[in-house]
Amino acid sequence: MSDLHSGYLTGRQLHVWDLLRSGLSQSQIARKLSISRQAVNQLVQAIPQKVTAALSDAAKLNRVEPRYVDSNKGVLFGWSREFEAEVVITLNPGVGLRVWYQHSFGRCNVCQDRRQCKSTLLRISEDLGISLTQQERELEPSRLSSVVFSRVPGRDDEGRMRR
Repeated sequence: MSDLHSGYLTGRQLHVWDLLRSGLSQSQIARKLSISRQAVNQLVQAIPQKVTAALSDAAKLNRVEPRYVDSNKGVLFGWSREFEAEVVITLNPGVGLRVWYQHSFGRCNVCQDRRQCKSTLLRISEDLGISLTQQERELEPSRLSSVVFSRVPGRDDEGRMRR
């Protein structure tokens, strides 16, 4: 069963998307899964639309105005009028769907989810191929999220969302 957590992808599609994101070709995936390349291609064809639908639905549910969507990376950049803040929605095969609001630095020390946020951000950065220095890896989650999301394609040279 697919749901918002998995981006409406079937378990098989989610697995294939994960393998694609790790750099495998469709032929390599076919050999690895012992299925035809045509079967992999059929799975791959449906993935971008389903990922976009999940990201867009998450944006609607959270009253976020989408500004940029990358279905291959599983990222939506948007704006929340309600909180007057940039929002990043990510879909990651291993982490699921997450909504990240830009907020003031310094609040992370009092949050009980601090470790989980940091762990999730590190995993997302790894899956997106974003290199972090050791110093950056030690930042509090709010600062780490700013670093990670400023390096995702769809941003300008200063790290702002392209419109």
